[in-house]
Amino acid sequence: MSSHALSESIAAWVQEQLEALVARHFPGLELPTVFAGHAVGPDVRADLAFTLGHLHGCGRGRLDGSSAPEAIARVLRPIDGAATHTFFSYRVAETLASFGRFDGNPLLEDFDDEQRRNLALACDSTGFAKLYDQNLLPRNYAAVLLRCELGRQALGLAHDEALLERTLAATRALLEAHPQGWLDDSNSRIGRYDIYTADVYLFTEPMADRLGPAWQRGIDAALALVDATAHRDGTAISWGRSTGALSLCLTLELAALAIGRGRAKDPARWLALADRAFGSFRGWMDDGVINAHQYRSPYGYRGPQRRLQLTLDALGKLAWAALELREASADLAATPLAEAFPPRDEFVAFAADPPAGVWSHRSAGLAFVLPVVGATRSDYLPAPRNPGLFEVPVDADLPTGVPFVMRHGVRFAAGHQPRSVRKLEQGLEIHYDRFSQSGLLEWGEEARTLPGSRTVRFRVEGRTLHAEETLGFDQRPDLAALQVAEAARRPLHVRFECDVPHRVNTIDTAGLAEYRSFWGELPRVHQIDFEPAERVSLRWSVTPKLRVSSTEHGHHYHRSLYDPMQDRVQDVPFDRGFVGAPALARDFLRDVDVFHLHWPEWIHGPDVDAHRRFIDQLRESEVRIVWTQHNRAPHRKDAGYEPVYQLWAESADAAIHHSHWGEAWMRSLFRYGEHTLHRVIPHGHFGNLIGAVDAEARQAAEADLGLPPCALRLGVLGAPRVEKKVQMLMDAFAAVARDDLQLLVLCLAEDETPPDDPRIHALPHAHVPRDVFNRRLATLDVLVMPIEGGEYLTTGQFADAIGLGIPAITSDWPFLVEMLGEAALVYGQGQQALERCLRQLDPDRVAAAAAASRALQARYDWATIAEQTAALLEEVGTAKL
Repeated sequence: MSSHALSESIAAWVQEQLEALVARHFPGLELPTVFAGHAVGPDVRADLAFTLGHLHGCGRGRLDGSSAPEAIARVLRPIDGAATHTFFSYRVAETLASFGRFDGNPLLEDFDDEQRRNLALACDSTGFAKLYDQNLLPRNYAAVLLRCELGRQALGLAHDEALLERTLAATRALLEAHPQGWLDDSNSRIGRYDIYTADVYLFTEPMADRLGPAWQRGIDAALALVDATAHRDGTAISWGRSTGALSLCLTLELAALAIGRGRAKDPARWLALADRAFGSFRGWMDDGVINAHQYRSPYGYRGPQRRLQLTLDALGKLAWAALELREASADLAATPLAEAFPPRDEFVAFAADPPAGVWSHRSAGLAFVLPVVGATRSDYLPAPRNPGLFEVPVDADLPTGVPFVMRHGVRFAAGHQPRSVRKLEQGLEIHYDRFSQSGLLEWGEEARTLPGSRTVRFRVEGRTLHAEETLGFDQRPDLAALQVAEAARRPLHVRFECDVPHRVNTIDTAGLAEYRSFWGELPRVHQIDFEPAERVSLRWSVTPKLRVSSTEHGHHYHRSLYDPMQDRVQDVPFDRGFVGAPALARDFLRDVDVFHLHWPEWIHGPDVDAHRRFIDQLRESEVRIVWTQHNRAPHRKDAGYEPVYQLWAESADAAIHHSHWGEAWMRSLFRYGEHTLHRVIPHGHFGNLIGAVDAEARQAAEADLGLPPCALRLGVLGAPRVEKKVQMLMDAFAAVARDDLQLLVLCLAEDETPPDDPRIHALPHAHVPRDVFNRRLATLDVLVMPIEGGEYLTTGQFADAIGLGIPAITSDWPFLVEMLGEAALVYGQGQQALERCLRQLDPDRVAAAAAASRALQARYDWATIAEQTAALLEEVGTAKL
């Protein structure tokens, strides 16, 4: 994606959203007075005009049959000038000024005098100066009033020069207050560093030349902060107020400014961030209306009453970014996504005494930011953040990700600026010397504290964030707890340890309004509540579960493998119908980390192009591929599958082989990617499916099959295969005159004929219920596996032998020799060798091999196999961090 292509894509998409909004809700560009129960104010008209002005600069903006200038005039004509103020005053003024001075402005050609007076009034916010002077407005309103006066000045309207100079000085002082330009957005100077710490420099960009070095220094700091805190979805500064959709806008705007104005140290990476942020933001709009209030939540002051305003505010930011990107070099191309988010582990300091900052961590296994700032509302507390992974409730007194206590009905948490912060290798240590009343954005005289201390040491290990807490209380609280919330569709494995009596619980919070983040619902919380004591040691850890979709979901093999991994892996059902439906697959794969392939031929037949398209979609969706190679080729011997297997081999991030011999053979046949991990993980045994076998059950099964008692019964089972020499086995058995042996054949093919021998009992191959299959197995003392030649890679039959704890007579096929070891009675190759083996069978050899088979049960237990598989899945990990 080039910078100009991205600019065009953004402008075109904003245009589409405006067209959808107008068609559905503003037909004829007539704005409603009420929208879903809330009054529609002049802010909506101001933002719509502002957005159209930027689109006009991009060569777009035509709405309802009108050009952008005509549409702006139609939108602004009915605006309530007296009710338009602050942010919306300057947006009206700047939009008009982009077409010229007020007198003679082409937009106002057919406005009458009253309409002109009304529009001039809309540009005037001098009435708010008194509120600002009385400290009744946030400190950054100096910049808002400054933009209003500069806008009026640009229009040639009468403006308050004294107010302009006063607010210019106040804005400059605001930016100069910190030597690095970090804005503490609180009025009470509590260290509330958040999105406005960076956004203030975007907001003041129109007067950058007047602000001088303070702005130049600050914009570089803002860019560095976004660079340090950007998440993979494009979000930057994911804590505090006005994040969510607006944080994506911030990334896009700052990236456009950095690229377009030549301030970016790595413009290609900034372009990748912009592209990523734009791609993510597209999911925040439905038919021209922002969905930030649906199944998720912004701050209360940006609630449903401002839904239309927030829609147009965001679209205006995107249109501005599109316009800025047009200033970049046309041949600038974005850094590939895989390189755009390098490893990082740093603490960005905002203040030293008391300390404040943000810990930004990104490694192969985990990524998050952890703010250490002054406010104690849920969004500001020192808990990890990563949209879609680590989230907390919005705008609430619900401490999440930090311990909290209650005393006399007041909730306290250690979330203010701490006493000390120490950066550790892959970790952070924070020390607090008190607990502060939680839920506060400002710190007034009524705010309470609780004497005590909290020291927490965070440490990242692989995909796990560990926390070791030491809590001290000078006054005993009434209760104490810690909760960790799960983001929607991103389950967590949370563990707690505590040295005082405690209770651990997992609570369903789906659908509760208070458990919503900026990005979605928080469907579950993991909680520990513990007895308050003078001193408490608490350890907890959080590991995101890997979301794995296996093509054999629901099969007993799959259940045996994945059930023991439930604490670490979320098992995502796979539907083959997704494979040929790109739109459905895209939605499905959004919530998948790893695709676990078993048999490629069951995915898309021999159509190599169809397989390639699906693999491309997996890559586009950042889903990693693990292939368990059960077969060297499909059982049906179709040479057309060779390129299909080759394609999956070179695409796989990891290949699981069931034997060392099989790994060597497959690697000699196929070219794997340089990135492909290879691991030998055996097939588990089927004892869990077979269950216990006693003499009574065996006798009943023998009676069902009409089998007379015998000293030693051999059996052969499984589907007929060319490599499985069942006819040879029957002929060899018939040639060995031993009355103490019987042979039960459960896989007779149509072209195979049993010899006329009463010791041989043969049944045609048929799929039977598991309980029937188990009863038949119960009649056997030795399994026979006469597999010779061909292209067999593995067989699950050895797993039946080990599951039963019985030996197997096998060929010298390397797979069986490796898997069974001393449990295999190896005859070699051919009928003569098999006859010799049958003649030499004796109770001692069979008993020794049976003991060896039972000894292998622990090695091939599914819990062991699952542990090895989980370790590989951990190594493969996820790209979705």
